[in-house]
Amino acid sequence: MQTPAPYDARFEAHKACVLIPTYNNAGTLGDVIRSVLALTRHLIVVSDGATDATARVLEDFPELQVVAYTPNGGKGHALRQGFRYALSQGYEHAITMDSDGQHFASDLPVFRINWTKVRTH
Repeated sequence: MQTPAPYDARFEAHKACVLIPTYNNAGTLGDVIRSVLALTRHLIVVSDGATDATARVLEDFPELQVVAYTPNGGKGHALRQGFRYALSQGYEHAITMDSDGQHFASDLPVFRINWTKVRTH
């Protein structure tokens, strides 16, 4: 049995995940994934038509939830695909991070989020 990551319970309680859209960032993606998985297993990666070694990087992380498609549709499209997938998996909230290393997983526990559902009226 795999030991839960330190923030899994918080993510589960709030039905939240981390969502990482990626396009041709194979060089940084593995490190970003490892940094998130060290904190929570609630991670979805969207491969937006990547043409580099992204697929091989993702194979190194069988515990991931992955959405992959071609052709590249752009970051907005990747986020929408990821949000749809997250909803289908029972998530109600997502924190997005970029795959190029400009966002730090170490910031995830610092988020002071009002975990109230967004209502569309």
